[in-house]
Amino acid sequence: MTQVTLSVIIGRFQPFHKGHRKLFEHASQISDQTLTLIGSAFRPRSEKNAFKWTERADFITTAMKAADCTADITCLPLVDTLYDDRTWAGNVRTAIDLHLRTQGVARADARIVLVGHDKDESSRYLRWFPELEAVSVEAERNGSTVLNATDMRAGLFLDKAPVAKLRDTFGAVETDQVVSWMEQNTSAVAQIRAEAAYNQAYRENYRKAVAAFGHEIPADCADAVVVQNGHILLVERAKAPGQGLYALPGGHLQKETAQEAAIRELIEETRLNIPRKLLEGRIAARQVFDHPDRSERGWVRTEAFKFELIDGKAQEKVKGADDAKRAFWMPVNQLTPDVMFEDHFDIIQALVPNVPFAYSSVLMSRMH
Repeated sequence: MTQVTLSVIIGRFQPFHKGHRKLFEHASQISDQTLTLIGSAFRPRSEKNAFKWTERADFITTAMKAADCTADITCLPLVDTLYDDRTWAGNVRTAIDLHLRTQGVARADARIVLVGHDKDESSRYLRWFPELEAVSVEAERNGSTVLNATDMRAGLFLDKAPVAKLRDTFGAVETDQVVSWMEQNTSAVAQIRAEAAYNQAYRENYRKAVAAFGHEIPADCADAVVVQNGHILLVERAKAPGQGLYALPGGHLQKETAQEAAIRELIEETRLNIPRKLLEGRIAARQVFDHPDRSERGWVRTEAFKFELIDGKAQEKVKGADDAKRAFWMPVNQLTPDVMFEDHFDIIQALVPNVPFAYSSVLMSRMH
């Protein structure tokens, strides 16, 4: 069989701009097919993740068609695994293998080229696949600054730049299609802007603290992962950040230990009627989650405590209070990341065995 060259482009494309277009144009010159893996898929809308992966796929295909690019482009979702780079790399390999299978191409008959911008720390993944060829394309620049989607989002959602300037900087078609999306999705735009406003105020207070102390200071939090009878205890957030999303009961420390904070927040937000001492005895695990990108607010660390309540008895009664609009028990097998606040899905996956959402199954459902 004739060898097939497959280019693989991995990115968040939040949103797609002419710097990204450069990757696809290069890929079309060296390959027969282009597989695009769209990161941060199945995450709720936020300041950083403004667009669903399907919307970003539409942005890509529309912009490349307008650029008269005839490349055979396939877009697939890529799931974030914030605390497990090996699993993330395995997901990339799974997507490549499943794509080749659907195309009827044996791995031995494929030349696979990873195409990307080796521009900063976010590009380190290019070195994680020694079995693949890697091609680095020079990044598009706006003066001395590498073109980036963060600045494009700021211009669009925070009115940091006029549309005419955005069209010139990030591409006319690329900008216009996002502006059109914003006009058609006003409620989503309002939600994103509200989140961005909250995050900006939080970050400003953080900068003041850093200036006062002369060094970076994390905000310390604690969260409660409470399980019983195959269910997990969640709250629906009543206000920003993450208004309407599901979350673990938790919050900031208040001159107390992390364990004390987790139990206090658990009782305050869910009205769980179990004495504190008994809750202390149900702690089965504890783990710090401190990825610098876990929160869009800034550097926010949390320690999560897993409480295993007694199975086989009626579910403990709960009621939303304090910062929680409601508290409820959800079957673990119904958890999905698209409704979860920040990295709380990742925390649950780390502490609760057999949390579903198998990436290969998701991909296969999208391909058939």
